[in-house]
Amino acid sequence: MKFEIQGHLKIPVLLLLSGLATHVHASGTVVLDSFGPGDAVEGWPTQLYQDGSGRQDVAIPFTLSVATSIESILTSIDGLGGVTVGIMAKQGAVPSASAWLYSSHLDNPVANSMLTPGAWTLAAGNYWLAAIADNGFSGSWQSGTDVPTVNWAYTSNAGAWQEVTSQFIGLPAARITVSAVPEPASYALMLAGGLLIATALRRQNRKAVGAPLNSCTQG
Repeated sequence: MKFEIQGHLKIPVLLLLSGLATHVHASGTVVLDSFGPGDAVEGWPTQLYQDGSGRQDVAIPFTLSVATSIESILTSIDGLGGVTVGIMAKQGAVPSASAWLYSSHLDNPVANSMLTPGAWTLAAGNYWLAAIADNGFSGSWQSGTDVPTVNWAYTSNAGAWQEVTSQFIGLPAARITVSAVPEPASYALMLAGGLLIATALRRQNRKAVGAPLNSCTQG
């Protein structure tokens, strides 16, 4: 059976579909990927630890062009003990404070384990993906490439953040996947399309109810 959209419904349906497409098309977008080919880790290991010898925490930058919801975060963090992984706002070359926008605590993380936050929603802007170790944590955030495309940051033994610009220290491997949060205009398109469709169907039903029955005459 062939399905056709009646002429008076074509514009409302197009408005509704346009609003839905704006949201659906952006799902699964990768906004940061510093792994090598596939999920390979390469180059120099980046230490991430806090023990008797001092501490090092790590933060790598990424940018969002639209409002998004974080679907998943993949890192190559591996170690014994606890480490907090999450998102901070980026306002300079290094994190200015350990103020989490969102975070999750991992116990004994294993490299290439997927974190699926679910409700981490961020506006367009610049951010840090950071890892801060608990007391006693010992491990590493393995680099994904020895040819970094961006500068990143780590803490010295004294706990002060420093910018990393050297290509002899690989960029930590991470992959962030997001889905776009519909803009107000997208909601408006979906709402307008739905209202127009409902109005058109209501008028059509009223005409059908009010139409006279065809009379049947005998010849």
